[in-house]
Amino acid sequence: MLDFAGDLMASGRDVAVARIRGVNDNMVRPHRHDYFEIYFLEAGSRYHRTAHTLYRIEQSELIIFPPDVEHFSYGDDGVPFRRVVLYFTPDAVLYPHVLEAVRAEVSVVRPEGTGLRATQNVVEQLLAAQDVLGDGSQDEMKLLITQLLVKLLRGEHRDARLAPREGRIADVIHYLHDHYAEPIDLTTLAEQFFISPFYLSREFKKHTGTTIIGYVNGLRVGRAERLLQETEDPISQISTEVGFANVSHFNRVFRARTAMSPSQCRAREKTGETA
Repeated sequence: MLDFAGDLMASGRDVAVARIRGVNDNMVRPHRHDYFEIYFLEAGSRYHRTAHTLYRIEQSELIIFPPDVEHFSYGDDGVPFRRVVLYFTPDAVLYPHVLEAVRAEVSVVRPEGTGLRATQNVVEQLLAAQDVLGDGSQDEMKLLITQLLVKLLRGEHRDARLAPREGRIADVIHYLHDHYAEPIDLTTLAEQFFISPFYLSREFKKHTGTTIIGYVNGLRVGRAERLLQETEDPISQISTEVGFANVSHFNRVFRARTAMSPSQCRAREKTGETA
């Protein structure tokens, strides 16, 4: 799925928004960024996975991700959805006490009645300001995003976590986040958690929207991107460090998931280009 708002943030904006409709548009790997994200689900239902928790949000609910929280989203097969994603830097929040209130942890808010209508109104104003004013919208959008956060802090915060009901699948996911750089295969993993490979494969896909190897490769590529951007380590070394048996396989998987080679990813970071 294209991330129009993310491209705007990469170009230097402090606030960006985008509305998208879709069916079966699932993220293939976890991602993180150094700014806040509010995901406002206008229609449908969606799952959001962080490193250790699965959330399910319903129509008219919002989930708020603080900076640097690794996450991804997906939906049930064939279920259409519509959402607005709002990105904003900490500097865009004009009141320090509001910033502190939203940066502590992931939260889900369910506004109702006049609160929902007020939330929808501010979101529409943000979309309109960005569309009409372009680069000149930022001061107005900072005011609006702060106004939106104040309204959300007054709303009902719901415990949308599903992790307590996941049992062994949650344990498997936690294990993969800790051991993705090690050799992983379905049979050995199933034996370790005393379940059949068929059951593990089926339930993992049900809970995450992807296969085990797809999930692991997403973790590996995500980590590789950060190493490419933040270090000067050779690509072959990074390939081994994140868990690939050889650099050729690493290059194929990396290109399939990012539409660029590892060397292109590193060069883009150095030149400040955006995809």
